[in-house]
Amino acid sequence: MRIYPITVAMIFAAVASPIAARPNAFEGHWANPKHSMIVNVSRCGADYCAVVIKASEKAQANARKGGTEHFIGTQILRVAPTRDGQFSGKAFDPESNMHVSATVRMVAPGVMNLKGCALFGLVCEEQRWTKVD
Repeated sequence: MRIYPITVAMIFAAVASPIAARPNAFEGHWANPKHSMIVNVSRCGADYCAVVIKASEKAQANARKGGTEHFIGTQILRVAPTRDGQFSGKAFDPESNMHVSATVRMVAPGVMNLKGCALFGLVCEEQRWTKVD
């Protein structure tokens, strides 16, 4: 996951999702933007966790370079529902071997935005993931 700088104005310009977080709509299989990885989102205690169930050879090689030897089976997201209809918690970027704060926002049926931020929210990246069967 590459992280890009984001301005304070952009942070304050963010608006709440028109689609409230529905936990059962969040569970299931999701593909990253490049479709190089599929994760399974399911309950893990009171939270929701995303575990890698499929990854391309390139994604696995990039994870190994970052220190994650066995990428498939790795938990890359742990979040809990928030009062504003989103999910908030931590994401793991295997390429940099970093845990960052994460927010998940459902933007349409079967579409979520995953935003990871480091350095107290000053450096962020957002990705749009899609639900797969």
